[in-house]
Amino acid sequence: MKGTVVGTWVKTCKGLYGKDVVEDALEKAGFGRKKLFSPLEDVDDNKVNKFIENISSAVKEDKDIIWEKIGEDNINAFHKSFPAFFEHENLYSFFKSMFDVHVVMTKKFPGAKPPLILIKPISNREAIFTYKSKRGMFPYLKGLIKGSADFFHENLGMSEVEKTNESVSYKFTFDKDIYYRKSFKVNKILSLGFIKNISVKIAIFVFIIAAITSVPILGVNNLVKALICAVIPAAASFIASELLMRPLNTIKKEISSLKSNEFSEDGTIETSDFWEEIYNELKEYRKNLIKDFVGFKGLTDEMGTFVQSINVITKDMDSTSKEISEVVEQVADGAVSQADNTQSSVTVLNDNINSLKRVVDIENQNKVQLEDTISKINNSYESVNTTSGNITNSINEFKEVKDKGVELSNQAKDITSIVSMVSEISEQTNLLALNASIEAARAGEAGKGFSVVAEEVKKLAEQTKNAVQSINTNLEQFVVNINDLVMRIETQYGVLEGEISNLSSVRNLSRDANASAKVVSDAMIKTVEELNREAESISQVYNKMETLASIAEENSASSEEVSASVTSYTGEIEDLTKKIREFEKIAENFRTDLNKYKI
Repeated sequence: MKGTVVGTWVKTCKGLYGKDVVEDALEKAGFGRKKLFSPLEDVDDNKVNKFIENISSAVKEDKDIIWEKIGEDNINAFHKSFPAFFEHENLYSFFKSMFDVHVVMTKKFPGAKPPLILIKPISNREAIFTYKSKRGMFPYLKGLIKGSADFFHENLGMSEVEKTNESVSYKFTFDKDIYYRKSFKVNKILSLGFIKNISVKIAIFVFIIAAITSVPILGVNNLVKALICAVIPAAASFIASELLMRPLNTIKKEISSLKSNEFSEDGTIETSDFWEEIYNELKEYRKNLIKDFVGFKGLTDEMGTFVQSINVITKDMDSTSKEISEVVEQVADGAVSQADNTQSSVTVLNDNINSLKRVVDIENQNKVQLEDTISKINNSYESVNTTSGNITNSINEFKEVKDKGVELSNQAKDITSIVSMVSEISEQTNLLALNASIEAARAGEAGKGFSVVAEEVKKLAEQTKNAVQSINTNLEQFVVNINDLVMRIETQYGVLEGEISNLSSVRNLSRDANASAKVVSDAMIKTVEELNREAESISQVYNKMETLASIAEENSASSEEVSASVTSYTGEIEDLTKKIREFEKIAENFRTDLNKYKI
């Protein structure tokens, strides 16, 4: 099966059943979804049948019905591809031309095996149509016949006469006259069933007429004379006819030259009758043919030049398309890589944003805790400041206690001096009592009373001395204790003064730390607020990145589609190049055919 016919079938099926169904059927049949059939390509019949079976399975329709629909619609498709084959007055003349069309197609497409189509008229409106093909595509034939009748707007009656595995005959009944037979009875009578020479027929006619007229004139008794009189004009008419018919040989030769495609000779005849007119008509016809063939040959040369130019252009287009294909493929790969990278970046950015949000949440919590801590630090500073003031006041009061202790120690020393004086007085009293006792003893009885008083004074002096000693001892211990207390107070006072200084430093440091913490806190709060804003901004960036990722994916898909389109376009250019080569072969064949006509 030739590709030009299969390609037409595929185009018809796309119109009938849709592009997707047909492309799926092509792929399942082993052709490929985007298969383009070359006019000179030989297509496997089994694959074609498989293709139709796939469509039948897809649309749930009997394949004979599909073939009939294809045939019916193919007439319009063939008309678009080969409009010259449809330039006929009626359906009968179209059918009659199919034999010649198939002969031409066989010459144009070597290896083509079109069916044999014959049509023979049996009456003015009836004919026997015979179809012979080893493929036996009878449903397709019925569709073609119906489509042809619709194309020429004729009602065609059809009845089956005979059918085998490889042929079928139908009797067609046309609604218009298709055949005429003009019978010239005089010519047939004069031929006597075997005479073809017109001069002989004329001689016979003259002989008969002369004999008919001579016999009555000369009488029956002079029949021989009458026949001789009839033979003479008959012979004369034969000779005259032969002489007058001589231009016929020249005209036959001219017609033979036309039939053998010889147009180079030119000439004329002079007869001063219809022979000259007929020859001039043939001559004019030959001139018109020569003009047409000159135009045809010029057209074939132009076609050759045009094909060469197209070949150059297609080669450039093929080279350019391959370069474009490579660039688009690189762009597609880049777009895919960009889409992947963008998606990865979006994923990473999303993770970073989530981490940042967690950090922001933590920082917001820290901000609250920091504000609480700053508040506590402020309270602590105030407490330290208050404590420092209180301790300072306590130190001042403690200083007064120290001073009072020193005063008390001094007073204790003064009391010790007094006690010492009392002790001295006691000793002097004891001494006086001793002296009084001595004097009382000297006085004797007179001094006994005084001696008793002296003894009592002595005892009192002893008691006073003992009391003074006890007081003195206690005072000394008291003074020692007071001195020890004063020393300890002085030591603690020094420590307190140092601690006050340290506390003052701590207070100052706390104040500075509080101020610094306030600055840091304000900065951190500001940073957290800015971090919140940045997080929102980054979220917006993430949304935009997601949009960019979507756009990148769309660009990737578009790039892949463009790459596929460019690849398909490159394939179509290659197919176009093949078709141009085939067209070049067709043009070359046409040129070869034209070379048969010698002008």
